[in-house]
Amino acid sequence: MALTIEAAFNRAARSYDGERRQLIPCFDDFYDAALALVAEFARPGARILDLGAGTGLLSALVAETVPECELVLTDLSDGMLAQARERFAGTPVRASYRVMNHLALDDVAGFDVVMSALSIHHLEDDGKRAVYAACARALKSGGLFVNADQVSGDTEAMEARYWRHWFEAVEASGLPETQIAAAIERQSLDRRAPLESQLAWLRAAGLAEVECRYKNVSFAVMAGLRP
Repeated sequence: MALTIEAAFNRAARSYDGERRQLIPCFDDFYDAALALVAEFARPGARILDLGAGTGLLSALVAETVPECELVLTDLSDGMLAQARERFAGTPVRASYRVMNHLALDDVAGFDVVMSALSIHHLEDDGKRAVYAACARALKSGGLFVNADQVSGDTEAMEARYWRHWFEAVEASGLPETQIAAAIERQSLDRRAPLESQLAWLRAAGLAEVECRYKNVSFAVMAGLRP
């Protein structure tokens, strides 16, 4: 039976946070770059949408940095959001949760920040373009969009180098072979796209000051502002 995105991430929910540092060789710099952007533009009390929030890691980092922010976490996976609820249970963090597909984003608006980490790369290119446009519409004027995600190489040879770099780094991390195999299986669902294409799609979505704030091989942090 073919693995679906929802099944893959419900299966991964329990162990995902524990593995994440080993599966992302540049973990600290990658998340720090996204967090610094949010902290730069989000004022205390900001309304923030975390698209494809998973277990709520990025939201938790932002909640520590942006005082009294209001977080809305969305994800296709019920299991992932259950982990996010558990993460914030008993804390003063203001968070709400929605199980939804990224492409159902059109009914939300008025956010100071829309952010996503390691989620949009699961969509086909048409889906990415549609989501980028919906994210732009969901922002207030002056609002920030941040996507911390994986990108593909520009050529087949570059993409092969990207995969080799990732595999060798993860293998060297000491992660058990069974967990590496599970991660590779999940990545069969990935639809990564080149960085330059995605920056162009963000501009076409109506965002301004579009930039790549950080890149380490296949991990990149992209951002833009709604005029």
